[in-house]
Amino acid sequence: MSFVLVTGGSGLLGSWVTYYLAKKGRKVISFDLRKVEQEYLDDCREGVVFCRGSVLEWSHLLTLFSRFPNIEGIIHTPAVMASPKYWNDPYPSTILNVVGTLNLLECARIFRVSRFLYVSSGAVYGETKDNPGELTHPVNPADLYGASKASAEYLALQYGNHYGIDVRIVRPYFFFGPGLLPSEMTPVFRVLLGSLEGLEDLALERGRDQKLGFTYVKDTAWGTVLAYEKENPRHRIYNIATSEVTSFPDLARLAQKYSDVPKEVCLGPGKLFPRGETLDITLAQKDLGFVPRYSIEEAVAEYAVWVKEERKRRGAMQRSGDYER
Repeated sequence: MSFVLVTGGSGLLGSWVTYYLAKKGRKVISFDLRKVEQEYLDDCREGVVFCRGSVLEWSHLLTLFSRFPNIEGIIHTPAVMASPKYWNDPYPSTILNVVGTLNLLECARIFRVSRFLYVSSGAVYGETKDNPGELTHPVNPADLYGASKASAEYLALQYGNHYGIDVRIVRPYFFFGPGLLPSEMTPVFRVLLGSLEGLEDLALERGRDQKLGFTYVKDTAWGTVLAYEKENPRHRIYNIATSEVTSFPDLARLAQKYSDVPKEVCLGPGKLFPRGETLDITLAQKDLGFVPRYSIEEAVAEYAVWVKEERKRRGAMQRSGDYER
């Protein structure tokens, strides 16, 4: 029996990648620092093995790969996202994004894992005037987060070249959805989607004039799985995002529309991120058959239902003493 290893398997994207792989009949190892019981994994748990550990701890990794010598591929998702957490403490954030990836690449080399998919970011393109494409726009990060993701991309591609590993890279863009409440996400999502959770103090210093391709995590995860499973892809790097562009004020209004307790959102003038609006997904459409299945309104509406049910679920678990996040 062979396994697909999903690092960061309890995270927002990793848990949905695990879900789609398991639903397709794959055996999955979910590797993370903590196990999070997501209800959407309930009907496919028989296909998932959870292993606790850190991608920065060699003892954890050696134990993992020794225990499971038949890992056929790795999907590497862990990262510190572009947020104050990164800017305020850049050294450990960069270590996780770069060295964490290097450690898994080295495991793939040592243990002869044939396929490696790295989850990068559209941040590697930096600020562009149009929607950047894999073949038309150079890697030109505009901040430290983007530089860390670009560095890990180059490492992955060269490991593939030198050691015969089938390396693939996906570049997602500003994804959100079931798995994390708005209060658990980066400040931009906490503010713009905070009405769904009834949060207070929803304000950003800038952002009123910015539009981005906010992507539902189900679409991001599905595109990632397509990129992993494609036999002999024509390219090694694929943008996985939505073509629909949404302004910060419009996303906040959608959250208010689907909230039982809509809250005021204050956005200062200008842009918050040095980014293009969204990514060109032409290659993923042609090569992988990837088509986003959710409009932004459908995504927010479905996410609103999950937020409401998740808050009830956690409240019940806290009352019973069973909940630990």
